[in-house]
Amino acid sequence: MSDFDIRQLLQDAEAQANSGNYSKSVKLYQKITALDKNCTAAWYGLGVINAKLGNYDDSVNSFEQAHRINPDYGPTNANLAIILEQNDPERAANFAKMAMQTLGESDELIRISHLNTPKEIKLFENSHLYEENQDEEITLISSKVIEEELVVNVEENVVDSQEVFNEDVIEEVEKDFVNSKTARSSRAIKMSGMGDHASAVNEWKELLKKDSSDIDSWKGLANALSDAGYIERANQCLQRVQELIEIKKDNLIVDEEEEIENLVSAAKEVKEKINKKQIIDETNVNESIEWYNKGLILLTENNASESLNCFNKALSDAPSDEIELRVRIHNGKGHALYQLDEFAESIQEYHAAVVLDPGSVTGRTLYNMGSSYAAIELYSDAVKCFEQAKGRGLGSEDLKLCKAQINRCKLLIKEQKKFE
Repeated sequence: MSDFDIRQLLQDAEAQANSGNYSKSVKLYQKITALDKNCTAAWYGLGVINAKLGNYDDSVNSFEQAHRINPDYGPTNANLAIILEQNDPERAANFAKMAMQTLGESDELIRISHLNTPKEIKLFENSHLYEENQDEEITLISSKVIEEELVVNVEENVVDSQEVFNEDVIEEVEKDFVNSKTARSSRAIKMSGMGDHASAVNEWKELLKKDSSDIDSWKGLANALSDAGYIERANQCLQRVQELIEIKKDNLIVDEEEEIENLVSAAKEVKEKINKKQIIDETNVNESIEWYNKGLILLTENNASESLNCFNKALSDAPSDEIELRVRIHNGKGHALYQLDEFAESIQEYHAAVVLDPGSVTGRTLYNMGSSYAAIELYSDAVKCFEQAKGRGLGSEDLKLCKAQINRCKLLIKEQKKFE
């Protein structure tokens, strides 16, 4: 098994977990996340195993990484709800609600989803009349009971200016503000600005759960999805905006037509933003291809140093969803680094190409990686690469060369063992 075969590593990690070898399973999952930070299966498996080992902080971190990559996966949200129940009930409740959207309702998830429900007011005395003729003993008891039991319902937040709030009251009011439209939309915009698009999407979704006809929330969700690269889903949100605008048109009177026009204009601005992003992506792709082609030409001219510079520029311009182009660029960097005798660095680039798309790996890439391993005397790894290269479309001459390299490396392995 080669080090870069992520699918095999996932199978091995699962096998170790099923056998009760949790520590070995954790190491395998960690190895996968080091190779591919966006491997949802590895982060999810790491979350489950850490929970079984009692490493709950690590488990939460792993599940949060899985949620970042795929916020709609029900089991991830359900597990986060269960683990966070004690230390962060508000987040636990939100994750439980998200989990029920895909998994359906269950007694456990329903219970957790109600953790941040406002508590009922329990007054010591229901009468609003103030009586001054009570004796001191009764007054002391009343004060104690009120201090222990008074919890203000956040829905009744109009209070007298002279009323004294205890800490429980303040905490409940703060929770209400945290979940308000103003607070959530503000957080979502801030998260988008910080690049945390997944969290921004979740905030807009929470708002739409409360009011699915809120146009501002739909536009916010469209912006967040667009920033995250989900253009099709963003367009679906914009379509919903247009539908809601049409509904409002049918119900509004003539005096409100100006407001409708503003809503339509705002929707158009979001659409223009998405189109602009698509144009930028297309421009970046074209520039990336140009740099890549320049790098290939310089590589054939044995100008490896300048070639490497071109490949670096190509990689910086290539959009993240252009997998095939990025694979080619990483392979090009590997070739250039090999020519520069930077063998360890060339292996890293070949690995990056393989991790992006394991199915597209060619025999030539594996052969070059094997040559780099052999150059730094890691002959066992080199043999693995050469063996896999044989079945990946090599020509007859290249195949002979590959077999010769395997025989040479095996001899060198025997020589190495003599000195161990």
